[in-house]
Amino acid sequence: MKKFLLGFVVGATAAYVATKLSDEETRNELGEKFDEYKDKAHEYIEQGKTIGKMRSLRTGVAVRSGFRSTMEAVAGKLIDIAHAIDSKQNTQTTGQ
Repeated sequence: MKKFLLGFVVGATAAYVATKLSDEETRNELGEKFDEYKDKAHEYIEQGKTIGKMRSLRTGVAVRSGFRSTMEAVAGKLIDIAHAIDSKQNTQTTGQ
C-alpha cells in the first residue's frame, strides 16, 4: 500500500510539473492519457471487487454446506443414541 501511495504521489507531482512546463496541446494529451489510465484503473478495481464478491459467496456456500452436513451427522447420531436408550428402556420394562 505504501508503494502504491508513493507511486501515486510521484505520478501526480510529475503530472503537475509537466502541465506547468508544457504547452496547451501537450497538456491536453497528458490529460487524455491520464483519463485513459484512470479508466483502466477503475475497470481493474471493479473487476477485483466482482471477483472478491464471487469468492466470498462461494466460501459462504461451502461453509453453509459444511455446517448443514455436520448438523445432519450430529442429529443422526443423537437420534441413534435416543433409539438405543429407548430400546434399552423397553427391554428393561418388558424384561421385569
